[in-house]
Amino acid sequence: MKHAGKVVIITGAAQGLGLACAERFHADGANVVLVDVKADRGREHAQRLGERAVWLEADLSACTADMAASIIAAAADAFGGVDVLINNAGVIHLDDFVDFPEEAFDWVQRINLKAPFLLGQAAARAMIAQGRGGSIINMSSINAILAIPNSVAYAVSKGGIKQLTAVMAVGLIPHHIRVNAIGPGTILT
Repeated sequence: MKHAGKVVIITGAAQGLGLACAERFHADGANVVLVDVKADRGREHAQRLGERAVWLEADLSACTADMAASIIAAAADAFGGVDVLINNAGVIHLDDFVDFPEEAFDWVQRINLKAPFLLGQAAARAMIAQGRGGSIINMSSINAILAIPNSVAYAVSKGGIKQLTAVMAVGLIPHHIRVNAIGPGTILT
């Protein structure tokens, strides 16, 4: 199996693209850590996947460095380390630019940009300490380069992810940690 024994953390794993990533890595032999705020769905999917899957409930809109470190530590406690982090959790708020609420802008940035920054730092620290490298995958979007007028916060967050990924990739290459972004179009979940 392609990823036998690897430990993969996926945020936003209770549905959609995050769940598809978890299922695929699991089918390829990985131990998966499903992270999401949707407890019932996440727990159900982890139980369905079986012993090589665990569920962690986390509200990434309130992500702090301590929360990020605890997510990485929980994965290490469950499976002995961390090899891959997929920063997939994301939200969108739609409103006209001139009416876009500040609270909504901040909420989108906290989940879509700040949480991946903090989780990326925590995962990189663990990977460096393990000494075997790793991979961090940030879910960007076509909206990192394509502007849609009523999704200002989402487009800004995904543009930020694109640049965060570039900075992380250059900074972490000496530690054998690959950092990539994926920029899909709209996915109906």
